Amino acid sequence: MEADPISGLPELGIGVVYSDGLEPLFEQFPETIDVIEIEPQTMWLDMPDQPGKIRTHPESDAHLQNLPFRKLVHSVGTPVGGSVPGIEAQLPLLRQTVNTLDAPWASEHLAFNLTPDFFTGFFLPPRQTAAGLEIYAAAIGRLREAMGVPLAIETGVNYLRPRADEIPDGEFVAELVDRAGCGILLDLHNVYANECNGRQKISRFLDQIPLDRVCEIHLAGGFEWSGYWLDAHSGAIPDALFELSRGVIPHLPNLKAIIFEVFTSFLPAFGIDGVRKEMERLRQLWELRCPGCDKPGCDTLPRTTGANSTSTRQAATVAEWEAALGGLAIGRAPANSLAVELAADPGTSVMRALIHEFRASMVVSVYRLSCRLMMLALTPRVFRVILEDFWAHTPPHQYAASEAEAFIAYLRNKNLRLPKLDKVLEFEKAAMDTMLDGQTRIVRFSADPFPLLRALTEGRLPDVMAQEGDYEIELKPDGPVIVTGMDPEQLRGSFPFH
Repeated sequence: MEADPISGLPELGIGVVYSDGLEPLFEQFPETIDVIEIEPQTMWLDMPDQPGKIRTHPESDAHLQNLPFRKLVHSVGTPVGGSVPGIEAQLPLLRQTVNTLDAPWASEHLAFNLTPDFFTGFFLPPRQTAAGLEIYAAAIGRLREAMGVPLAIETGVNYLRPRADEIPDGEFVAELVDRAGCGILLDLHNVYANECNGRQKISRFLDQIPLDRVCEIHLAGGFEWSGYWLDAHSGAIPDALFELSRGVIPHLPNLKAIIFEVFTSFLPAFGIDGVRKEMERLRQLWELRCPGCDKPGCDTLPRTTGANSTSTRQAATVAEWEAALGGLAIGRAPANSLAVELAADPGTSVMRALIHEFRASMVVSVYRLSCRLMMLALTPRVFRVILEDFWAHTPPHQYAASEAEAFIAYLRNKNLRLPKLDKVLEFEKAAMDTMLDGQTRIVRFSADPFPLLRALTEGRLPDVMAQEGDYEIELKPDGPVIVTGMDPEQLRGSFPFH
């Protein structure tokens, strides 16, 4: 890798992280977009009965390739802030995506989501120590080699309080990119959330990082929850963050793209017109850049003082950090003094709550009608208790299909004896399997299933008795899978906040 992997990259302009919900924007206002950023793992499906097997969608790849915009690849499944390597099966698929879309660079998160024992269900902050730097620099090198293009690491959100035994945020990023020879994806909403939640001031963070390594910016909206500002990708860029961005962008001599992020689940409320207006704001920011300017000195940006002190006690290792924080995040009791210390940090509870909400959304995205039946027949409170017991006994899965499969196995062991639940589960399981492997399936019923399925689709219990008899539904890959109300895009796009 050359010493400066960033300055020679092409300028791409402004754009959005891709989701199918943004297709109307592309069709109606293509002039507002220069580049789309693809998160490949959100378009893949795992095969629960074939561990490690990932199913891609060539038709989706072809569609993306044909969209009249430049493309970037933003991985959301192989983070480089952990000691456990990402899932090996993803690497050739990521390189194939980079090549297919002709992406000039790729990016990944400075976080971890795996331990030797479990998947965390969320991007968790890395251990910011000298030992961590060595591990993460090597991880960046491996991923860059696998991708085959320059790599930028995304500055992450961290809901934990600053610690005396860690390298301050900006210094840590600066040292890591220097060791790894990579670029920076400066997620300004992440560092804005960090400041809002009591971590390093944005101005201090910017003082410390090498601004000439920033090739890309992410901007997004969020909201306040339980006293924390969440990196929720929920709508408009906060005005304070927009104004801060105006002051930062002229000092980024190698800025090549500005990307707006909004999750599909927020699009119905935010609207395509809302996204279009954000594109207009991003265009204003893009015009402020100063390509090729000399790297500014620190005194050209607002300055703050103060950094975390260095602790004299024995610092936890990277592996100890991941086991303790990861275990707490998925709901396990503290197992040692480090875990007890982290459990006292309210940010840990925030991350655990977000993981639970994400896990619930994955189950509901696959078994929507079954979940509605349980909520209607047992009440939402009881259904929530069932979910919480499931979470307490089963670690998260990365993909919605596997998470839902684990939940159904849990339900079968519980034997709820809820009339019609077994049959609705069988039907939705067949629908999911057909989506995964493309094989036609037939589900047989001893009574007319459509009054029940129709009522659940409408969010109610049936008000008529079903006619008894021999009935069957044939499920085809391009056929009545939609009867379930299952949303294939939601199933493929079920990933946590990042």
